[in-house]
Amino acid sequence: MLADVRLLLWLRVRHARWSAERVMHLAGAGVQAGTRSERAYQLYVLAIVCAFLVAMWAALLDAVEGLFALAGTAACAMAVQAALTVPFAVTAVRGLQGLRTSPLKFSHPDSAFLAASPLDARALVGLAACFQALGAGLAAGLAGFLLGAGLCSAGALAASPFLAALAEGVAVMAGTVAGWLPGVVRLACFASRRKVAAVAVPVLVAVVAAGVAALWLARPDALLDAGFFAAVAEGSVGLLAATAVALGTLAPHADMTVALRESVLFADLGRFGPLSPLGQDAVRDYRRRRKLAARRLRFRLPRGEGPAALVARATLAQVRRYDGLPSLLVQGAVVVPFGVLAIGGVGGPVLFLFWLQALLMMPQGAREATRAFRDDMRNRLVRDRLPFGTLSLLVFDSLPAFVLTTVLACAACVLAAPPGMPPLAAVGLAVLVNACTLAACGLDAVRLYAHGPRLCYEYGALALVAVAFVLSLFASPAAVAAALAVLCAALAALVRFGVECAW
Repeated sequence: MLADVRLLLWLRVRHARWSAERVMHLAGAGVQAGTRSERAYQLYVLAIVCAFLVAMWAALLDAVEGLFALAGTAACAMAVQAALTVPFAVTAVRGLQGLRTSPLKFSHPDSAFLAASPLDARALVGLAACFQALGAGLAAGLAGFLLGAGLCSAGALAASPFLAALAEGVAVMAGTVAGWLPGVVRLACFASRRKVAAVAVPVLVAVVAAGVAALWLARPDALLDAGFFAAVAEGSVGLLAATAVALGTLAPHADMTVALRESVLFADLGRFGPLSPLGQDAVRDYRRRRKLAARRLRFRLPRGEGPAALVARATLAQVRRYDGLPSLLVQGAVVVPFGVLAIGGVGGPVLFLFWLQALLMMPQGAREATRAFRDDMRNRLVRDRLPFGTLSLLVFDSLPAFVLTTVLACAACVLAAPPGMPPLAAVGLAVLVNACTLAACGLDAVRLYAHGPRLCYEYGALALVAVAFVLSLFASPAAVAAALAVLCAALAALVRFGVECAW
């Protein structure tokens, strides 16, 4: 086992060296450079980075001490409760993730190496959990030191801030390692995911709820005692040792074939790191497609012809892609009502700025509403055989999501409408704003003319906010609604008569 541990440590050192090489190339240097001038330049870059980190740490520490200096005992105790709730949250999140997929992840080279060598499972699980716990514990320790410094500045803690840092860091480490137990138990029991989850989820919820309840029901003066932090550190060390022993006992029985199979998505996404030339939207779309491909099919496509087939297919796709429903809820309950309230004069011109930011910085809802249309347009083998124009395809593919978001938007606008706006007017504006947003998404698929400039959703969103803002300065909401109807027709005409382009 020790030989396996040395080998895995050597591999992690090689990975760390390669990561440092890529990061140093951002500054025009590399760790493998050998000349004296290159070494001096590397030291110069490291000195600048260290000086920056020290200055930022000093500024953050001063800000925290100044903030806590004005806080009372109740606020300090609440800060301690919030900080010590983090380990329980880490345990819950890690445990639920382990029940959903393997906590042990492998890249493609790691998978090939593991399949060809008899590595000890205890070394694999132990090192992975250890490095994850050390990273989380280090970050939590820094946060705990800030908390301890703030408590000392408020006079609520008669001990060194390092005690709070030790308690928080060790507690988070114990919570991280404890979060590995449900996943390793699932790998070792050879049972189905549902059976293990049926037992593990209630136990995990009960343990976390009991710990959080005991923490938040404790007396404030007990939470601010130095002995309390020492007890938390000692208890966390004991829990860490117990969970480490449990992991070492269960690891030899873990089914590594299941871990390898559940690490395929992680391995495929390993190439899309922070320095990847691809945007995060493309990476998220790829991740979602891979998860959807691995998901078991539910329900069947009902029979239908013509537009009914498109609507049925879009509805089925939305039901199967249930992870996109939160984006639709945000679109219908937040983004569209922002526009209606801005047109109604609530908040003044500032609300138009927030609406524009919501349209441009949170386009997931609009993209999700037109996802079936985007899929049909992206696959040219399918698109060339669909007897529908671009606008017809956009309308029928987006109809189920449009109905859902419109119902949510109308309900939100009726509840939050300004005093002078009738509910019927709020509903009409919600329908128009939502229709304009979806029509703007259709611009992603067309050009103005052959080989001409390509349009995009952002152009339509900017035009929507600009028209609404300019007319709201001197026109009534009815005139603004009429202008939005004209804008929606114009966007639809661009989609209808524009030239389709490759996605």
